[in-house]
Amino acid sequence: MTSDVTPGTRRRRTWSRYTDRKVPTEYEFVSHDLHWHYKPGQPPWEMAPDHVWNRWYIENRNDSPFTCPDWNRFRDPDMLVYRTYVKMQDEAENYVDGLIDDHEDRAAYAALPQPWLGALRSGYTPFRYVGHALLMAATYVMSMAPSSYISNAVAFQGGDELRRIQRIAYQTRQLQLHHPELGFGDDRVRWEREASWQPLRKVLELQLVEKDWGKAFVSLNFVVKPAVDAVFNVRLAEAAEAHGDGLTAMMHRHLQQDSERSVRWSVALARTAIEGAADNFGLISGWVNEALPAVTDAVVDASAPLSTSVAALDPAETRAAVREAVAAAVREIGIEQS
Repeated sequence: MTSDVTPGTRRRRTWSRYTDRKVPTEYEFVSHDLHWHYKPGQPPWEMAPDHVWNRWYIENRNDSPFTCPDWNRFRDPDMLVYRTYVKMQDEAENYVDGLIDDHEDRAAYAALPQPWLGALRSGYTPFRYVGHALLMAATYVMSMAPSSYISNAVAFQGGDELRRIQRIAYQTRQLQLHHPELGFGDDRVRWEREASWQPLRKVLELQLVEKDWGKAFVSLNFVVKPAVDAVFNVRLAEAAEAHGDGLTAMMHRHLQQDSERSVRWSVALARTAIEGAADNFGLISGWVNEALPAVTDAVVDASAPLSTSVAALDPAETRAAVREAVAAAVREIGIEQS
């Protein structure tokens, strides 16, 4: 009997669930087809077929109109895995830590002008509640996604949201310590009662009760998140810079890189969906058009407290910036927004 293995060599490994005729990359090796609970035509979970958990996944994921013959064809353009994500964000956090240390050494919090302090109290520190809603919305998509490639990408998006929440929480505490008379930290009351936040609060609560995983993904990643980030990263940075708040300006311009990465993988997933089922183009377009008016109005209203007599944020310019952020994302998949 002869062996097909030459002495001193090892058999090549095979991956039974990876069918491409090439050796998988590190990204593919640790990301490919890990969702044993996505079995079209079968109960997703090892429970009774009519168990509430099985019914939920069948109705809102397996039977979603947003479908594709093979979701495992999707690839994150950045090919992030846990190791590379943590390394990347560790370096990013070192940058933000350096910004904070530099500005604290120069007593930057104490030097902020009064009009801007009022804007930060009303229009910035309550954003933590927006961030938590975006985090929860991302984790719902993560839990429902039909491919582990998708779940991994949106899990990292959730990490991005948590990163921004933590940084704003730190800013809030420093502002509270340096300006105790101004009432920083009473953000839940502002979030729940101040008129400027209520339309956005409604938008986010509706996002959180969207059951269909495809619609939840599209409305979150092509409308809500790009619109929110256009204001609370980009426009916020412009306003902060105009008031001499270099820390907030530089930090949020840096955090905007996370938003740009979200758009990249979302576009790639939408393209995979459309290539797999042409009807997905119409679904995405319809869902975007359905969500856009209310989301645009909401984030424009929420931006109002960031405008001061020192540096006014023109609502028309904010509206244009929001609509362009959404249009730029969907333009990548061939959808034109007027």
